[in-house]
Formats: sequence, structure tokens, C-alpha cells
Amino acid sequence: MSPAQASKRIAELRSEVAAHDERYYRRAAPEISDFEYDVLKAELADLEKRWPQFAAADSPTQRVGDDRVQGFREVEHRQKMLSLDNTYNEAELRGFHARLVRLLDTEDLRYTVEPKIDGLAVSLTYEQGRFVRAVTRGRGDRGDDITANVLTIHSLPKSLRGPAPRVVEIRGEIYLTVAEFDRINAERAAAGEELYANPRNVAAGTIKLLDPAEVARRKLDIVLYGLGYCEPEVASSQTDLHERLEAWGLPVVEKLWAVRGIDAAWAAIGELDERRRTFAYGTDGAVVKLDAFEQQRNAGATDKAPRWAIAYKYKPDTARTRLKAITIQVGKTGILSPVAELEPVFLSLSTISRATLHNEEEIRRKDIRIGDLVEIERAGEVIPAVLRSFSEERPPGAEPFDLVKAVGGSCPVCHGRIARVEVAAEGGEGVAWKCQNYDCAAQRVGRLVFFCSRRALAIDGVGDIVSAKLVELDLVRDPPDLYDVPLATLATLNLGTAEEPRIFGEKNATKIVAAREVARTLPLERWVYALSVPEVGETTARELGRRHRNFAALADSPLLHAVLKRAELEDEKDRESPNSKKNPPKDDAERERRKSRRTAIDAEIAQLTEGILAGVPSEVGPAVAGSVLDFFASEPGRRLLAKLAVLGIDPAGTVLAAGVFTGKTFVLTGTLPALKREEAEAKILAAGGKVSGSVSKKTSYVLAGAEAGSKLEKAQALGVAVIDEAEFVSLLGTEKK
Repeated sequence: MSPAQASKRIAELRSEVAAHDERYYRRAAPEISDFEYDVLKAELADLEKRWPQFAAADSPTQRVGDDRVQGFREVEHRQKMLSLDNTYNEAELRGFHARLVRLLDTEDLRYTVEPKIDGLAVSLTYEQGRFVRAVTRGRGDRGDDITANVLTIHSLPKSLRGPAPRVVEIRGEIYLTVAEFDRINAERAAAGEELYANPRNVAAGTIKLLDPAEVARRKLDIVLYGLGYCEPEVASSQTDLHERLEAWGLPVVEKLWAVRGIDAAWAAIGELDERRRTFAYGTDGAVVKLDAFEQQRNAGATDKAPRWAIAYKYKPDTARTRLKAITIQVGKTGILSPVAELEPVFLSLSTISRATLHNEEEIRRKDIRIGDLVEIERAGEVIPAVLRSFSEERPPGAEPFDLVKAVGGSCPVCHGRIARVEVAAEGGEGVAWKCQNYDCAAQRVGRLVFFCSRRALAIDGVGDIVSAKLVELDLVRDPPDLYDVPLATLATLNLGTAEEPRIFGEKNATKIVAAREVARTLPLERWVYALSVPEVGETTARELGRRHRNFAALADSPLLHAVLKRAELEDEKDRESPNSKKNPPKDDAERERRKSRRTAIDAEIAQLTEGILAGVPSEVGPAVAGSVLDFFASEPGRRLLAKLAVLGIDPAGTVLAAGVFTGKTFVLTGTLPALKREEAEAKILAAGGKVSGSVSKKTSYVLAGAEAGSKLEKAQALGVAVIDEAEFVSLLGTEKK
């Protein structure tokens, strides 16, 4: 791998890991398993170690995942709240022990081993024995104040029993029992709503709700196991602390092993693996800690994790079963996805009868055929996947899978034309089959579900089942048609069958009507995202919403036309190179003509870049620009805009205003003391400024916080003004004056 290749791969991995951090910590909606995530992060850490010139303080490998969200007051931890390093094998666990032996200069090390609960980390503060505050881990030094929601947890005492320190921070995990998770999903099924994927996501999402009454209905639970700030000290070891927590009447882990040496710790990990499936909560590993607090202090910590503790992750649960059939699902974008229909098998606390096969290429690569005995995995309780088949036990006559043949050469839902397209895939580009009919019923259902999802317009109650029924009855063709469905019609929807009716009900219908009215007031960026415009993700939608006043401005955006024009000019510049080896100039006259044209092209590109495109981030590139303009020029796009106009829905964009920062471009790096990054960006935009993701000579200011990385170094090298939060606030103050 060359330095350029290493730099590119490191940048790709940082971006990918950061995106998964956002989904896991802030949205409680991960798209990959913990194991897949850890593999990505391990690759990134390895590359940063091998190529130290590309290391950066703001890399995901160097900081704690940030779970802070809008709507909660931030509180500083008295003692920093770290995360844990992970390992999946015995050799790395023994390497952890060997490092501690070297650090502490003794082989006589005592450990504790306890379950790693799959929930949301929390820090509780008790003062004079009375509960006063609950805070999420956040970014490690400060987190969200979730006290009101934690007060709904019945198992948590509001006062400690017996003598208590003046102030103590107690660390633990908020979780949802498997039984409560099943109860919630049963209610959602009865209401026709999409089922939750796993208890961890529900617990993390619930604790961040702004309505404590809704949190109370979810019946969260808590377990406590760690110590933050404590004055005066009350324990000298983990085992002492465990006993102290029990004496105070706090809920603790069901079993804690106190052992001597790494061999005994490894044995305890094996014993826990045998017992953990009987616990009321989900566990995905074992936490091994040095027992003595003095040794913990001597071992120290990095900015991200303590050196005296490690989480051993158990291998994902797998099972073997028979593949009965392969069916094809059609998603909201029209992609045809194969699904394995299995003989039911019990795995990870539930019965599995379906699993993903990802795509046709993977089926061929793994040589999976109908009738095969297959191994399935449910890593981290996400969607089960087929790992492999056992060809030696294959039934006679089993043929390789052919997707086109399986669907008869057309979409299995609408029977429209399908085409082979390039799609984003793990590790690069892949191919898939896609239905070309925008009005395919399956795509209509998928778009409606997405339109109503929490990250889009948050119209709760419209999940897979309700969406399918609305499309089946032809009540909804495009997502905005939901506004035309009367309350009475929603209330009388039969989500069951004629023989076994299941009526949606007025209560559920009323919630939808209320939520869709609230959605009218949401900004343009949320509506752009909700309408499933091709190539537009959440970040891109936010950038588009900040640069356009409304849908009319976006549909024929001069800015997007300028993005395409700049891309055309850059392509022409490459073609007109006087030094091209592929297309060399015929003679000196041709070479001079090319030089002249290149100079003119450079001037045109500079005019666009410094003018209408100043501050436009890389997310709004030619692929996005072309896709957005083409979509709103198409029949479906024009139809959507017409329907929104009839409904009187015209969401406003957060257009860059004139103010003290007009004409100024900011780059943000590091962690600010008080402001969240999105808050700082909003203030810059409100004052007429622009926010860029990279530093150049045209950058006006770099707003730098703690742990600022390579962007700060580049700003200093280029002589760009670097300001801190106090100076930033001072500049804003001139606007108010």
C-alpha cells in the first residue's frame, strides 16, 4: 500500500466509522453488528499505527463515541467517563495481562470478571446519600442530563441505605429486559407498527425521549457496577465496591467473579458464557478489570479507555438450519434483495425463520443453493445473515441461484422492467438488480415507511403493516397522499383479514393525524430527506436545506447547475491538458491552444468556486446535483411538488442570512467547551457565514476546540486565523450590537 492509498483508506474508514457512531450512539439504530463495526475500527487503528504521519487526534480511534442529542441540558462529569477496548480472542486477552505485568512490575494480579450488559452507559450522582442526577456518557467529559427519565426506573432507589459519601458518581448501564422488549413489540404488532430490532436499541432510544411519561411506559431497568468521582473514598477494590453497592440497596450484576491470574479470568469468562443466556438482560461479553483501585490508578488510561480493563466479546451466536427457499424483496429504491426462507431455528433468544442473503453476487460467491444446510448468524441481534452452506450435505439436483430466472425476468411485485445497476457495497462498488417502475407498489410502501420514520418526518404509527394497507387500498400513491386520508378512514383500517379482523382504531389514527400536522412545520432539509430523493442522504439534505429557500428554489437550483458546470469544466480541463499522454497535442499550435484554454477554464472554475459555490461542501457534488435536478424535472418529481402545493405544504430552508459573518467561511475542528458542533454551525449560518469541511487559503477562520487535529495544523501552516469558542462568541456579539 502506497502512502496515497493509505491516506485514502484511512479517510474512508474514518468517515465510515463516524457514520456508524452517529447511528449507534445518537440514533440508537445501528446498521451493522458490533463485530463488523469492531473490524472496521481495528483496520483503521492498524493503518494509523503503520502510517503515523496520517494519525489525527479527532480520529474515531482516539475518542469516545458521542451519544449527546438535541433537547437535553449538558452536564460535566466530575471524573471522565471512558469506554472500553474490545477483544474477541484469548491471545489478545493474554496480551492485555502481559502489558499490565510490565506496567505494574508484578505477575500477581487479581481481576474481577462480570457480564457486559448490552445497554446505555449512565453515570448517577448521589449527594449526602440522595439521588440528584443522571447523565449519559456523552463525549466522555460531559453528557446529557437524563435525570427526569431515570427517575421512572422503579428498581433504582432515590436514597442510599446506611452511611454514604458526601458525593459519589456511580456508573452503570440502563437496559430493557427481554420480557419487556417482547411486550413492547407485541403492542406494536397489534397496532400495525414496525417491530423493533433488539432491546439495546429500544433502551437507548427510550432514555433519550423528551417525554418522561412515555419513558415510564417502557419499564426500563438499570444495573450498577463502577465508580467515578467519590469523596471521601469508600472502597479499595472492585470487589469492595460491589459489596458497597449491594449494601446501599442498588441493583448490581447477577454474578461477579473475583479471581487471581489470567488463567482463572479466562475460566470465569467461559463460565459466564454458559450462564449468561439465563439472565433477564442481554449480554454480549465479559468485562475483565484489575481488582485493586491502587493498581488501576498506576496502570492509568488513554484518552479513550482505561488500561486496567478490557471487554472480551463473545463470538456471535450461530445455528444450522435448512434453506427452504429464496424470496425476493423490493425496497424503497427498487433494489431487489434476496431473502433466505429457513426452517425455523432458535437463536439469540428468538426463533429465526428468515435471514438476509445481501445480493446475488454474495449467493454465488458462497455457493448457497435452495435445499442446502446453512449456518446463520445473529451478531449483535441485528438482522440474521447466512454465513455459509455445507455443500457436502447438499440434496441432489440443487442448482446455482439465478435471480433473474427466479423472478421471471421482471419485478416480482409490479412485473415491470428490471435493470442491472451499480450500487454502493462493502469495500467498494457492487451490482444489483433494480425495478425501473417508480410507481411499483413495493417502492411506494417503502417510501411511505421512510417518509414517516423518526429521522424523516417522525409520523409515528405508520410502519410496514399500515403502509402496506394504505398502498393496497390505493389510498396513498406518493407519501404526501397520507395527508388526504381522513381520520375515520385511518381508524377503520383492517390490518388483519376478513376472517380475523384487526382494526387500527381511533386512538392510533388520532396520533397519526396529530403527528402529520406537526410535520408540516418541519424545515426543508427534513422534507427533502423524507421524500427519498435519489443520492440524498441526511447530511446532504441538511446542506441543501441550508442553501435553498424552498422546494421551488431547489427544483431548478442555480447552485446545483453551477456544481454540474464546474464538474464539466474540470473534465474539459483534463481533456485539454497540453501534457496528456493518452491524447497528446498534434503540434505546437495545438499545445499553445490547450494552454490558453486551460487558463480560461481555471478562471471559470475559480469564478464559480469563489462565487456561487463558495463554502459548498463536498457532499453536494455533481452526482447529487444531477440526481436532484433530474428527479424534480421527472414526472414523479413534478407530481410530488404539485401535491405539496395543493396541500399548502411549503417548508422553508435555513437560507444563509446576511450578517457579521457574510462572506466568511469557517472550518470547525475539535470539541468546543460549551457549544455542540451543530449549534456552532447554526450560529455561523444565521450570521451569514458558511461552513466548510476542509481548510484552504480561502478559509476565513478555523474554530478550534479540544483535541483539534490535522485541520488545526493545516490552518497554522497556511496562516489561517484560528479562534477558540470565547473569540467566536465575541465575534457574534458584534452582530448583536
